[in-house]
Amino acid sequence: MKKLLILISILIAQNTFAQKTVEDFGYTHHQIDFQSDKVDFIVKSKKGEENIKKPILIFIQGSLAKPLIKYTDKGNHFSPFSFSTEIFTEEFHLISINKPGVPLIINKSELADNGEFRDSKSNLPPKNYTEKANLDFYTERNNTIIEYLIKQPWTDTNKIVIAGHSEGSSVAVKMAITNRNVTHLIYSGGTPYYSRILSIITQDRKLENENTSWVKKDFDYWKSVNDKPFETSREHGYNANKGTYSFSKSLNEDFKRLTIPVLISYGTKDAACPFNDLLRVEMIQENKTNIDFESYLNREHNYFEITENGQINYEKFGWDLVGKAWLKWINEK
Repeated sequence: MKKLLILISILIAQNTFAQKTVEDFGYTHHQIDFQSDKVDFIVKSKKGEENIKKPILIFIQGSLAKPLIKYTDKGNHFSPFSFSTEIFTEEFHLISINKPGVPLIINKSELADNGEFRDSKSNLPPKNYTEKANLDFYTERNNTIIEYLIKQPWTDTNKIVIAGHSEGSSVAVKMAITNRNVTHLIYSGGTPYYSRILSIITQDRKLENENTSWVKKDFDYWKSVNDKPFETSREHGYNANKGTYSFSKSLNEDFKRLTIPVLISYGTKDAACPFNDLLRVEMIQENKTNIDFESYLNREHNYFEITENGQINYEKFGWDLVGKAWLKWINEK
């Protein structure tokens, strides 16, 4: 009898973890129709103020087929927001949008080592993801979500902030260019010139030596992308050609066109840093007074500190520092 009770307890615990929802972790779940898909996104609000009218901040994440919410068998979860949500929820509702073709919420043990969700047969991200993980799809989809959000009674449409990091930074720029409802843009950890391909090359330059030919392979890869820019299969360990091609578009002309407040945020030890410095030089020359730059000394792509010997110090978490600076900048504009 005792063994039976233990077995029942284990089965109940397993079932509980298997049925986790985003609401279990303090989010509300929304879903809209877009093209032939259902699009999932979540909202994080201050507890008890989910229906209070507030401005919204849409945080657009980086690359890879990663589900929005990951949790462990112990019930811990990994937030889709890089910063502590409490920094913003006093004043904002926070929004994060799930990737196409991947689960909204999943046990972390079911993911690959890099956090991706992969097809069990091919060990690659789902076909629906590789076909749609490109700049044009994300921009149009996200703008459709904004149209939904501005109709909600809890959305204060006087302030709609788009903050994109890494791959998401390019999406944020294109949304700001194409959607007149956007009032503020934060461009974080991006490469404004030929973004994806130059990021790949820059990182490989740091690793190459006399015995490696990684950068040559990068240029060969870029040629193959341009030969078939709309190919949606995934090969060579990179994203689909269509994704790489679309995310390698230069954005400097878009920055010149923008008239809303823009913040460029980056770490000085980020591989993309020289290109953000170049963008700053150009924007000064263009007299773009609506664009501000905030660089974080000795911080890498995700704002962790880089030590004197070039190692990442994971004890020096920088995202909350960055989030507080973003909030201060928003309130000043």
